[in-house]
Amino acid sequence: MAETSRAPDEDEKDASPKTTTAALVGALMRLDPGSVARLRRMDPLGPGEIAFWQLATDARHPLAGDATGMQFVKILALLTPRGNVRSRVPFHKIEQPLGKVLAEAGFSEKRLASFMALPFGWRGEALGRIARFLFGTMESGVNCDDIRSLLFIDDVWPLRRLAKTYYDAFDRAAYAAKKGETP
Repeated sequence: MAETSRAPDEDEKDASPKTTTAALVGALMRLDPGSVARLRRMDPLGPGEIAFWQLATDARHPLAGDATGMQFVKILALLTPRGNVRSRVPFHKIEQPLGKVLAEAGFSEKRLASFMALPFGWRGEALGRIARFLFGTMESGVNCDDIRSLLFIDDVWPLRRLAKTYYDAFDRAAYAAKKGETP
């Protein structure tokens, strides 16, 4: 009998991917601005930047040295605040699902539908474009584990979570606007 795929429970004991994401974001926040800029420009199909290999081989946040691992670091670098290390505000917020952040930032339903229709192998580049969009618009951070799931897991549940959190926020905003319009 084939095993059915399912979304992981929030209370699962093995939180290593979440721990890895948090540690990786923390390490990016401590990198000098030049290293972060090089990671933003890194070609995920190339050999990788020195800073990538330093991050990937650190036992606190080990990453595969493949194109997907490089793409994930590039996306996180795109979200990393610019400027001096001491002036940076953390951007990885567990309580800010990617779908919610996209809805609040004005990401269109059409763009969401286009993203969700992409073949799995094309998500990395599209998530890079989404990260660029979010960098200029997000106010309170984003759950980077949602990005990790969409990039690393070829299954339907990360897309369903994205859609659910997007439309929850989208509908709440529409309801609030409608309620505010009535006298």
